[in-house]
Amino acid sequence: MLNGMIVADATAHCYNWSDPNMASSEAPAIRDAAYGFHQLLTGDSALGLTEQEFTRDWQIDEVADTLFFEAGVDFIGYHGTPIHDYWHDGHSATAKGYQLKERFPDRSLVYAAFNPFVLDSINEIHDTVDAAAEAGADGLKFYAARYDGGRTFPQRLDDEKYAFPAIERALERGIRVIATHKALPVGPVHYEPYGVSDLPLACATFPQMNFEVVHAGMAFVEESAFLAGSHPNCYFNLEISFATIRPARRRFAEFLGALLAAGAQDRILYASGISMVHPRIALDSFTEFTMPRDLVEECGVPDLTPDIRRGILGENYLRMHRIDPGGFRSAIADDAISRRQAAAGAAEPWSHLRRSLASTPEDAHV
Repeated sequence: MLNGMIVADATAHCYNWSDPNMASSEAPAIRDAAYGFHQLLTGDSALGLTEQEFTRDWQIDEVADTLFFEAGVDFIGYHGTPIHDYWHDGHSATAKGYQLKERFPDRSLVYAAFNPFVLDSINEIHDTVDAAAEAGADGLKFYAARYDGGRTFPQRLDDEKYAFPAIERALERGIRVIATHKALPVGPVHYEPYGVSDLPLACATFPQMNFEVVHAGMAFVEESAFLAGSHPNCYFNLEISFATIRPARRRFAEFLGALLAAGAQDRILYASGISMVHPRIALDSFTEFTMPRDLVEECGVPDLTPDIRRGILGENYLRMHRIDPGGFRSAIADDAISRRQAAAGAAEPWSHLRRSLASTPEDAHV
């Protein structure tokens, strides 16, 4: 916990950047750009990874140990990703998420990577949703676009042929959260599908479904604020955008303020996006972050009250998944992770990863 507050990381990945996993000629350039972004977000090289440490096939123990024992995270939302246009396993394999949930059933959830737009029929869409539900998925992870042969193919959540049957089936199977990658285009795609113009109809048509806008704040801020003000089942996942609190503090304040001013204080979700940046960098900054006075006094942006801060860090996420924060706090009070966190304190950033690499054959995860 962070100063007694529950920390739920709404998006963690086990990326596979390895050469054998690359499915297209564009993938190496995306990997290089991602490492450059990691360096930009990290700033201080002591908190960053070397290129060899970053661009590899990440394992669940490395991610879990980093989150639980270096950043003090209490709960993990693992996202599989369906980016098969660039990576054979989709880049963050859902199977790793199921392994994480099996190991930490009281402290993790899994979003299954899902792309109905490459399926041939409603029956196939239903079967794929059914398989995810039976495997234990707590949510589905969509992508905004697919790239093939120089062309961008939008994948909109308001598409009645592909997306709507998937959403309907998910609700029937008890899956009540759908996350969609927005704001950050991946690869040489057109940026337009990464906006939020497909969300209003999807939110209005399926009020029982909770929709997460992942990477909220990185772009399309005004449109996201409009969405926040009109659709109470739309949540705003700050994966990567939360990490801008250190290198771009004013920008962070402005997009967070826009969402707060739109009334989304109970629908903003902290997320690290590990391994793009070490979570402790941003979490430490958030403990002393206050909303700039000019935004509060001249623009009507709400202050960050203790209740709002607690909600963003974890309680909003738990409630979205129908987990009572008080009950969760009691359930983990004396489990093995809490005991180890209390006994050892926070370990150095990336120390678990580096111990793992030091004891693993060089070619095991490349």
